[in-house]
Amino acid sequence: MKFTKRNHYNPCFWTALWNEDYYNEVANNIAHSLPLRDHLVYTLNVKSGQIHKSKVEKVHYDKNLGVAEITKKAAEDFVKRYHPDRYEHFLLENEKADYPVYIDFEDILTELEKMPPYKVLLQVAKKKQIDTIEEKAFLGCFIVLQQMRSHAIMNAMIQFHAELQEHKFEHFVTLKWMLSDVKFLFSVVNPLVECQWTLYATDSNIFPLCDSAILVKPHGVLVALSPSLLLEIERTLPAGDNECHLQQTINKAKYDEFRRRTIGNTFREIIGDEKVLKKWKNTREFIERVKMMNNLKTYNRMVYKEGNRELWHIDAFGNKE
Repeated sequence: MKFTKRNHYNPCFWTALWNEDYYNEVANNIAHSLPLRDHLVYTLNVKSGQIHKSKVEKVHYDKNLGVAEITKKAAEDFVKRYHPDRYEHFLLENEKADYPVYIDFEDILTELEKMPPYKVLLQVAKKKQIDTIEEKAFLGCFIVLQQMRSHAIMNAMIQFHAELQEHKFEHFVTLKWMLSDVKFLFSVVNPLVECQWTLYATDSNIFPLCDSAILVKPHGVLVALSPSLLLEIERTLPAGDNECHLQQTINKAKYDEFRRRTIGNTFREIIGDEKVLKKWKNTREFIERVKMMNNLKTYNRMVYKEGNRELWHIDAFGNKE
């Protein structure tokens, strides 16, 4: 069997926007000069503290993250815990089954990326504005989906299951259940849509992208939709009549907040404009982050230690406290 070796938590068609040539091609409807994954981006590594160039296919991914083995005993234990009413029947059906079997979660991620939330992401990144409530709702879906599949959340939850002596596949199964639950998704997306949104659309590529790109705090959400487009969702303010406010500039205080939160959400690497990354590399926040990440033992301990409820709990988007 062939499994996907590289699971990209940020889709390649999104991270490729941080290559200036590719972004210009997308914005101007020009045929792509290179295969999408071959475009080069600048990366600032939070372990080495160094900047280098890398192909899009080699950034924001984990090796074999989405592959999980299921043994016969693990399957039976899982059913016993989650579906005890079906357990005896499952034992009979499972008696002659051929094990081990495997989950390749990349198939689900690939199908997600074909859906409207990711298509609207690219449309908004291209035109630098949100025109309808439908676009706003689909972007809200994108934010929730992207948070659930982010580097920090995926690794933390897998490690969390392991500490409970549960198997890796259990995270993927329960995550698939959540993604299939319309009521659950509405409960976390709708509170976002009802808040005030602001787009900061600049002429310069000043917004880098980290591996856990949805920057969530109690007062709001920040996410770089492209190297020149930043979305802010203020969770304490109602949406009002305007679906999204548009700003052509960003003040220093807000940009500094974005920089601090991006660095603070980085577990592997940040991609962005080379000049911007050189400035960020020398900041106190980044130097401290390098030290912290080089001493990191487990993701779930890191997330819990930082007291970041919004990073740890998937229902945080509905909590305005």
